[in-house]
Amino acid sequence: MSQIELDEKTKELLDRVRHSRKTLSVYEMPSDLAEAAVWEIGKIVLEDSHLPLVQHNAFRWYLRELSKLLRTKVGWDLALELEICLRKWLAYQLDPALLQALLCESYERIGAMTTEEVEGEAELKAGVGNE
Repeated sequence: MSQIELDEKTKELLDRVRHSRKTLSVYEMPSDLAEAAVWEIGKIVLEDSHLPLVQHNAFRWYLRELSKLLRTKVGWDLALELEICLRKWLAYQLDPALLQALLCESYERIGAMTTEEVEGEAELKAGVGNE
């Protein structure tokens, strides 16, 4: 498995996740809504990176996997899976700093939102209910 040198912010985040039993606002949410919410957060970070389309798509798949983990795991299990996910995508030669920035930004923003805010934002971006 690929080795990744975690920055301090990521180390602190994973340590906080390990010792928390808090469920995030996307926990047990339908996958399409959770993916849309995480994508909207990640898209902001990716816009400034000016990546080639192939790498842009790889980061989008990474965000999709993050959304799955955030909606299905908590605590120690979530921290372990997030670290494995980072290592997996590092093996695909993606930028480790950008991977960690996306993880931290997604977790912090989703953690600060209520379920209603996430659902409302995701539905608005997906165009659900706009008739």
